[in-house]
Amino acid sequence: MNSISFIIKSIQYHNHKVTKATEGVTQAEALFRPYSSANSLLWEMGHLAFFRNTCIKLLRPNGPLDKLENETTLFSFGSSIQTAEVYPPLDEIVDAFFNRGQQIQQLLHDVSQEHLQSQSPINFPGATTVGGQIESLLLHEGVHVGEMSYISTLIKRLR
Repeated sequence: MNSISFIIKSIQYHNHKVTKATEGVTQAEALFRPYSSANSLLWEMGHLAFFRNTCIKLLRPNGPLDKLENETTLFSFGSSIQTAEVYPPLDEIVDAFFNRGQQIQQLLHDVSQEHLQSQSPINFPGATTVGGQIESLLLHEGVHVGEMSYISTLIKRLR
Protein backbone atom coordinates (compact mmCIF):
# COMPACT_ATOMS: atom_id res chain seq x y z
CA MET A 1 0.00 0.00 0.00
CA ASN A 2 1.42 3.39 -0.89
CA SER A 3 1.54 6.37 1.43
CA ILE A 4 -1.42 8.20 -0.11
CA SER A 5 -3.62 5.11 0.00
CA PHE A 6 -2.71 4.55 3.67
CA ILE A 7 -3.54 8.14 4.58
CA ILE A 8 -6.90 8.09 2.77
CA LYS A 9 -7.90 4.74 4.31
CA SER A 10 -6.89 6.04 7.75
CA ILE A 11 -8.99 9.18 7.33
CA GLN A 12 -12.00 7.18 6.19
CA TYR A 13 -11.69 4.67 9.04
CA HIS A 14 -11.23 7.40 11.65
CA ASN A 15 -14.21 9.30 10.24
CA HIS A 16 -16.36 6.19 10.72
CA LYS A 17 -15.15 5.69 14.31
CA VAL A 18 -15.64 9.37 15.19
CA THR A 19 -19.19 9.28 13.81
CA LYS A 20 -20.00 6.35 16.09
CA ALA A 21 -18.24 7.88 19.11
CA THR A 22 -19.96 11.28 18.88
CA GLU A 23 -23.42 10.15 17.79
CA GLY A 24 -26.02 11.38 20.27
CA VAL A 25 -23.43 12.82 22.69
CA THR A 26 -24.49 16.13 24.23
CA GLN A 27 -22.15 19.04 24.93
CA ALA A 28 -22.27 18.30 28.67
CA GLU A 29 -21.50 14.62 28.07
CA ALA A 30 -18.68 15.52 25.70
CA LEU A 31 -16.99 17.39 28.56
CA PHE A 32 -17.07 14.30 30.84
CA ARG A 33 -13.65 13.13 32.01
CA PRO A 34 -13.43 9.57 33.36
CA TYR A 35 -10.81 10.69 35.92
CA SER A 36 -8.96 13.92 36.69
CA SER A 37 -5.94 13.38 34.46
CA ALA A 38 -7.98 12.10 31.46
CA ASN A 39 -9.12 14.23 28.58
CA SER A 40 -12.74 14.65 27.61
CA LEU A 41 -14.23 13.43 24.35
CA LEU A 42 -14.61 17.09 23.32
CA TRP A 43 -10.92 17.80 23.92
CA GLU A 44 -9.92 14.66 22.03
CA MET A 45 -12.11 15.77 19.12
CA GLY A 46 -10.59 19.26 19.08
CA HIS A 47 -7.08 17.81 19.28
CA LEU A 48 -7.78 15.68 16.22
CA ALA A 49 -9.21 18.64 14.29
CA PHE A 50 -6.10 20.63 15.25
CA PHE A 51 -3.79 17.93 13.89
CA ARG A 52 -5.76 17.54 10.69
CA ASN A 53 -5.04 21.23 10.13
CA THR A 54 -1.37 20.42 10.63
CA CYS A 55 -1.64 17.84 7.83
CA ILE A 56 -3.25 20.48 5.60
CA LYS A 57 -0.41 22.89 6.38
CA LEU A 58 2.14 20.22 5.47
CA LEU A 59 0.38 19.53 2.16
CA ARG A 60 -0.32 23.19 1.38
CA PRO A 61 2.35 25.21 3.22
CA ASN A 62 1.31 28.64 1.95
CA GLY A 63 -2.45 28.20 2.03
CA PRO A 64 -4.89 29.58 4.57
CA LEU A 65 -6.25 27.45 7.40
CA ASP A 66 -9.77 27.53 8.79
CA LYS A 67 -9.46 27.49 12.56
CA LEU A 68 -11.84 27.15 15.46
CA GLU A 69 -11.80 29.97 17.99
CA ASN A 70 -8.75 29.59 20.29
CA GLU A 71 -7.97 26.27 18.61
CA THR A 72 -4.24 26.25 19.27
CA THR A 73 -4.61 27.30 22.90
CA LEU A 74 -7.35 24.77 23.61
CA PHE A 75 -6.28 21.70 21.64
CA SER A 76 -2.54 21.59 20.92
CA PHE A 77 0.01 19.40 22.72
CA GLY A 78 0.25 20.35 26.37
CA SER A 79 -2.90 22.49 26.44
CA SER A 80 -4.51 22.59 29.85
CA ILE A 81 -8.12 21.79 30.70
CA GLN A 82 -10.36 24.85 30.61
CA THR A 83 -13.82 25.61 31.96
CA ALA A 84 -16.75 24.28 29.93
CA GLU A 85 -17.89 27.62 28.52
CA VAL A 86 -14.54 28.24 26.81
CA TYR A 87 -14.91 25.30 24.43
CA PRO A 88 -16.69 25.47 21.07
CA PRO A 89 -19.75 23.27 20.55
CA LEU A 90 -18.98 19.61 19.88
CA ASP A 91 -20.88 19.73 16.57
CA GLU A 92 -18.67 22.59 15.35
CA ILE A 93 -15.52 20.64 16.21
CA VAL A 94 -16.81 17.46 14.56
CA ASP A 95 -17.69 19.42 11.40
CA ALA A 96 -14.19 20.93 11.31
CA PHE A 97 -12.67 17.45 11.72
CA PHE A 98 -14.68 16.01 8.80
CA ASN A 99 -14.15 19.07 6.57
CA ARG A 100 -10.41 18.93 7.17
CA GLY A 101 -10.39 15.23 6.33
CA GLN A 102 -12.04 16.06 2.99
CA GLN A 103 -9.47 18.81 2.37
CA ILE A 104 -6.59 16.42 3.09
CA GLN A 105 -8.02 13.85 0.67
CA GLN A 106 -8.43 16.51 -2.04
CA LEU A 107 -4.91 17.82 -1.50
CA LEU A 108 -3.51 14.29 -1.75
CA HIS A 109 -4.90 13.97 -5.27
CA ASP A 110 -2.75 16.91 -6.37
CA VAL A 111 0.39 16.49 -4.27
CA SER A 112 3.58 15.38 -5.95
CA GLN A 113 5.75 12.53 -4.71
CA GLU A 114 8.55 15.09 -4.65
CA HIS A 115 6.64 17.20 -2.10
CA LEU A 116 5.76 14.15 0.04
CA GLN A 117 9.43 13.13 0.07
CA SER A 118 10.68 16.66 0.81
CA GLN A 119 12.03 17.73 4.19
CA SER A 120 9.22 18.82 6.50
CA PRO A 121 9.27 22.41 7.77
CA ILE A 122 7.78 21.20 11.08
CA ASN A 123 9.98 19.54 13.67
CA PHE A 124 7.99 16.55 14.95
CA PRO A 125 9.64 13.50 16.44
CA GLY A 126 9.95 10.55 14.11
CA ALA A 127 9.72 11.07 10.37
CA THR A 128 11.38 14.06 8.74
CA THR A 129 9.63 14.11 5.36
CA VAL A 130 6.23 15.68 4.70
CA GLY A 131 4.69 12.32 3.78
CA GLY A 132 6.26 10.54 6.75
CA GLN A 133 4.99 13.16 9.16
CA ILE A 134 1.48 13.01 7.73
CA GLU A 135 1.53 9.23 8.20
CA SER A 136 2.75 9.71 11.79
CA LEU A 137 0.00 12.25 12.47
CA LEU A 138 -2.62 9.79 11.20
CA LEU A 139 -1.18 7.06 13.45
CA HIS A 140 -1.36 9.57 16.32
CA GLU A 141 -4.95 10.27 15.30
CA GLY A 142 -5.71 6.56 15.61
CA VAL A 143 -4.60 6.53 19.24
CA HIS A 144 -6.93 9.42 20.04
CA VAL A 145 -9.81 7.89 18.10
CA GLY A 146 -9.40 4.81 20.30
CA GLU A 147 -9.48 6.96 23.42
CA MET A 148 -12.62 8.68 22.14
CA SER A 149 -14.29 5.34 21.54
CA TYR A 150 -13.54 4.31 25.11
CA ILE A 151 -14.83 7.60 26.58
CA SER A 152 -17.93 7.43 24.39
CA THR A 153 -18.69 3.92 25.65
CA LEU A 154 -18.38 5.16 29.25
CA ILE A 155 -20.65 8.13 28.55
CA LYS A 156 -23.33 5.94 27.03
CA ARG A 157 -23.14 3.35 29.83
CA LEU A 158 -23.39 6.02 32.53
CA ARG A 159 -26.63 7.49 31.14
